Amino acid sequence: MRKDKNLEAFRQFYGETFARLEKKTKAYNKTLKKDDNPIIRPFMEDLADLNEGGKMLRGMLVVFGYQIARHARGAFDIDLSVSDELAQTFEMFQTGVLIHDDIIDNAAQRRGKITVHRRYEHRLDVRDIRMVSGIEKPQEIAKSVGICVGDIGIYNANKLLADSYETEPALGRLISYFDDIVIQTIRGELLDVVLPYEIQDPGIGEDERAKLLEKSIYDIYFLKTAGYSVIGPLHLGMILGGAEANEMAALDRCARDIGIAYQIMDDILGVFADPEILGKDVGSDVAEYKQTILYMYVRTMKPEYAEELLQYYGKKHVTSKDIEQVQRIFEESGALAYAQSVLADHFDSAERKISRMKFMDAEDKKILRGFISYCKGRRK
Repeated sequence: MRKDKNLEAFRQFYGETFARLEKKTKAYNKTLKKDDNPIIRPFMEDLADLNEGGKMLRGMLVVFGYQIARHARGAFDIDLSVSDELAQTFEMFQTGVLIHDDIIDNAAQRRGKITVHRRYEHRLDVRDIRMVSGIEKPQEIAKSVGICVGDIGIYNANKLLADSYETEPALGRLISYFDDIVIQTIRGELLDVVLPYEIQDPGIGEDERAKLLEKSIYDIYFLKTAGYSVIGPLHLGMILGGAEANEMAALDRCARDIGIAYQIMDDILGVFADPEILGKDVGSDVAEYKQTILYMYVRTMKPEYAEELLQYYGKKHVTSKDIEQVQRIFEESGALAYAQSVLADHFDSAERKISRMKFMDAEDKKILRGFISYCKGRRK
């Protein structure tokens, strides 16, 4: 079997970066656990625990963006660790956002671990702690705790950025761009939460509904995934590396295609993946009535399947048999094939854009193409 040299180059870069970031992240997480208040300390331990065990893809892309920019400036003997704290910033932000996301989705697992709000709900239960008023529920208290812990994660990220690069001339631009990523990510989450309800507005005609659904799904893809999972990390690294505006814009366009394809892959895995490999609940998209490209295709292109699909979408307890039926509907209707086709188109578009980026070093192009190969082969 012929080896994919691009994928090998990516894996080598990813592996070296991951090892370095993992070591630094563990050291940073130890500082989180040293809270002097014994009541707060367990929550900081939860935050630190969830801040480990991720793929660190976004952190790796920060470092890669820095390398691309330095290579474009003709600097090849560079110290990549200069960008490590920026990478850690992004990973800490990611952890904080995931804690909030888990509350919104009422998820039980994240990164193969119990989610933060469910941990506190369990701790209340095993210690037989009573509610202090008749209107409170343990689940609501636990979610409030999760919101606070997620907030700490996001603001810790901002502080890590400011403290680590206080003498960096580009600090203002880094903070401004990072905060813009945070804002756009939350905008995407807001749209994701309300879309299932807003799309049912009886005042909207069917044609307008279909157009609004498609636009909103792609906006979610850009804001929640492409923007903060691919474009944002690369762009931040390039700012630190001193990239020119036209270089960042060109890479942004390529990264957008990769990010959208990445989210479409997520949508497919959210229904078709092996739950043990995925590390979170398979079928949660169905239970949460998530508006995905698969759902959109059935509702707008194959409405004859919609009534059956809606028997499972939004169902409180989605069983493995329910998921099998949803899988069948997506396959028979052509939704899965359509999603896979759109995914492939975005990857192909990204490949073409890589070829046109004259400022990018040949080895960096190889790594970026390898990242695409990696994304294509994802199983979680």
